[in-house]
Amino acid sequence: MLYYYVDDIRGKYKVVSFIRSNKPYAKFSIRGKVYTWKDIDFTIPKIFDNEGKLKEIEIPLLAKDRALYTGQPLGMVIGEDEYDAEDKKEEVEVEYEDLSGPIYEPDNVIHSFSQGEYEFGENSFSLKLIFNRQSPAPLEGRGVIVTHEDGRLIIRISTQAPTVARKIVSNMLDLNEEKIEIKVPRVGGGFGAKQDIIMEELAVIALSYVTGEDLKWIERKSEHIMTSQGRGQQHDVTVYYNSNGKITGIIDNITYDMGAFPLPWSGISPLYVTLMNLRNVYDIKIKTNVKVVASNNPPQGAFRGFGRPEAFFVIERIMDEVSRRLKIDPINIREKNLGKINNDIGDVKRVLERLRERYNEYKKKYKVGIGVSLYVHYASPTSKVLIGEEKSFIGGYECVSLRLTSNGIVEVKTTTVDMGQGISDVLREIVKRELDYDRIVVYTGSQDVNGFGSWASRSVITAGNATLLAARELKEKIDKLGGIKRVLEKLNNSPWELEEKELYSIKCYEPEESIGAISAQISVVEYDGTNFHLRENYIIIDIGVPADEDKVKGQIIGGIIQALGGVLYENVNEPYNYLIPTAKEVPKVEVELLNTPSSTPGGFRGVGENSISGAYASIANAISDFIPVYEIPIKRV
Repeated sequence: MLYYYVDDIRGKYKVVSFIRSNKPYAKFSIRGKVYTWKDIDFTIPKIFDNEGKLKEIEIPLLAKDRALYTGQPLGMVIGEDEYDAEDKKEEVEVEYEDLSGPIYEPDNVIHSFSQGEYEFGENSFSLKLIFNRQSPAPLEGRGVIVTHEDGRLIIRISTQAPTVARKIVSNMLDLNEEKIEIKVPRVGGGFGAKQDIIMEELAVIALSYVTGEDLKWIERKSEHIMTSQGRGQQHDVTVYYNSNGKITGIIDNITYDMGAFPLPWSGISPLYVTLMNLRNVYDIKIKTNVKVVASNNPPQGAFRGFGRPEAFFVIERIMDEVSRRLKIDPINIREKNLGKINNDIGDVKRVLERLRERYNEYKKKYKVGIGVSLYVHYASPTSKVLIGEEKSFIGGYECVSLRLTSNGIVEVKTTTVDMGQGISDVLREIVKRELDYDRIVVYTGSQDVNGFGSWASRSVITAGNATLLAARELKEKIDKLGGIKRVLEKLNNSPWELEEKELYSIKCYEPEESIGAISAQISVVEYDGTNFHLRENYIIIDIGVPADEDKVKGQIIGGIIQALGGVLYENVNEPYNYLIPTAKEVPKVEVELLNTPSSTPGGFRGVGENSISGAYASIANAISDFIPVYEIPIKRV
């Protein structure tokens, strides 16, 4: 990992700034010294084109004749520095003619389908559950620097997935991947936003390629909220249930807001993740009727949880609605509907026991404002799904190499990216434990090994296990040479006696199936008549064998706080009032970890997106003791 961010990199490059639409839907003409789509008329490939339904929709680098959403890039200027670039933007003129009607004829519906079945019950009710769009808002926004060296394109970019970025650039420019080098400096947070490489980044790369100029673009906070949005789903549900608490069937009419067009990677994949998780841990028949609609919003992309928070919000709110209507304990309702669970998800019985115990304790302390959620978070999708079903080049594996260098340092290389979640420290600790040796340097975002980066809570499952296997093999090699002390002596005194292969190991790993972690949360909310305050939050997760327990707890607590902001404050439809939790709003968080080993070599489970996925539901359920909660963020009364 490099210890500087993109914006810290100095060099002789010029700065790009974007002319953006200030209209949600309009024809436009642009005049001045400005680069437009005609200067970079490349086709952006789609990685996940679910069922081929997006093939007719173009992903424009820059808008052509119509601006499709507020903030869409219309043109680009190049300045000697950021101040010069801003001055040149002032010289560009844009004229608009407002449009109405659908973006795509006849009705903006891009894709529709139905699946599943349901059964009637003794009782029924209907709800409209809305999950508004929100922004990942990492500390560091996007950034890219493009330079030219010896006929090669060198791209320094803040990304979660360097391999995927290189593939998309290669396909877009029709340029051999060997002519493209992706370098990942330190990444100041991602939360899914940097999983995709978006139009602005690709436009800068394309413009640099066409002009031969070395270029830089750093995203501003005001730009980020227009370029990075997730969630955006509406669920119109009808729930059938019996008087004993058993839910017999659910009809869920889902409207998925794709935005003006899909992103190259995400496409509409968050929707499919929602569908896969909607049943959660329960034995319930669900019929879904899905509409994917285009809108005058930015393209919807990845946001931490990637469709799971939406699914758990829907099913867990339903559980509490049934509980309230029948006046049955909310945990009893969940137990009555629990399905048979055969997957590798941990100790379900113990999680339920502790959920019951802690819930009873909170009920004695607080009379109202207590919400629960029960869920299983699956991490690390496999090649069988990603390549076999989704027809993508992206696999579910990760390769990691270890090399004992001549100066006695063990170099670890992985394409997974350290974006604040601490994977560098985790891999270092794994190697340290296996080798009983602590001179270790971890290089994340490396293109020297195969892999696909950090997303879907996969880093420790894939790269962690690959590192473990490589470290074990390297230890065997070192032991055959007389142990680490003897090898270090040879490296200092007679290195010619050692062959490189004796000091090197590379292993690849992916699980046979996604690895689950059974989890539950209890949120305690107080209401002062004006505002809601999250006072306490309990979470229990079966994390398997912890690679680094402190890092795990940090990820868990951070996810809960991020969900708190999502439930109470964050709505991109109110960009000038978009609030993010501060230290003042942080509740008391109690984290309980179970350690049932998973089926992987290291026994690990992924937890990066676990807590945020369940916390929306538990916090919303707690607030529903005071007001009805059918929308995220909540609508005040």
